Amino acid sequence: MRVDSKNHARAMESMQASFEAEARAKVEALKGKKKLEQDIVELESALDNANRGRAESDKVIKKLQQQIKDIETVRYS
Repeated sequence: MRVDSKNHARAMESMQASFEAEARAKVEALKGKKKLEQDIVELESALDNANRGRAESDKVIKKLQQQIKDIETVRYS
C-alpha cells in the first residue's frame, strides 16, 4: 500500500508540474499574441500612410504630365 501511495504522490507531482508548465506556456503565448496584434495595428497604420502618400504622388505626377503635354502643345503649335 505504501508503494502505491508513493507512486500516486509522484504522479500527482508530475501532473502538477505539467499543469504549471502548460499555464506558463499559455501566458507566454497570450503575450506573444498581444504583441503580434499590436504589430498588426502599427503595420496597418504605416500601410495607410504609405497609400495616402502614393495617392498624393500619383496626383502630382498626373499634374506634371498634363503640364508637359500643355507645354509641348504650345511649343509645337
